[in-house]
Amino acid sequence: MDNGINAHMHNILKIKKVEKQFIDAIKENIQYFRASEGIDLGAGGGRFSVIMHKYVKRLYSIDVSNEAIEAMHKSLDKFSNVKILKVPRDVLPFKDSSIDVVFAANSFHDLPAGYEHEIGRVLNVGGIFIDLDWKKEETTFGPPVKIRFSEKEVIGKMEKQNFRLVKKQDIETHYMLIFSKN
Repeated sequence: MDNGINAHMHNILKIKKVEKQFIDAIKENIQYFRASEGIDLGAGGGRFSVIMHKYVKRLYSIDVSNEAIEAMHKSLDKFSNVKILKVPRDVLPFKDSSIDVVFAANSFHDLPAGYEHEIGRVLNVGGIFIDLDWKKEETTFGPPVKIRFSEKEVIGKMEKQNFRLVKKQDIETHYMLIFSKN
């Protein structure tokens, strides 16, 4: 029992360390988040929307899960520039070329095949897509390795949609890839 508790505490501390690195990486790259219209894609409880809303005029925090939507309302309703949306799994409910930045934290691997086309459709030319996701390697927590994408896989998917890799950053168990739409 003690070993189970110790392992659980180790994972919690590791998650907190990684979350701090996420926040530091976002702050280091904040110029890519500044926008008129932004999307936090697969926003979950809105943890990153709390940071992002400061840098965009209008932020759409979106998810497919009712539980995530409820959690977002608890943490994001106080921000007047955040709109919370429950969206269908296969399409983004935005006009073509209407968004400046799309951010996906720990969610790109959960998107339906071909979703990178949807991201490209809604982004303006010069728009930014930021993918913060799990490395394709074994970790003590996180989704199964078999559903994760490697950096190379994500880069390939986005390049096929006419995106250019602007920056790549290593974050312990994760990577951050920043793309610009050509």
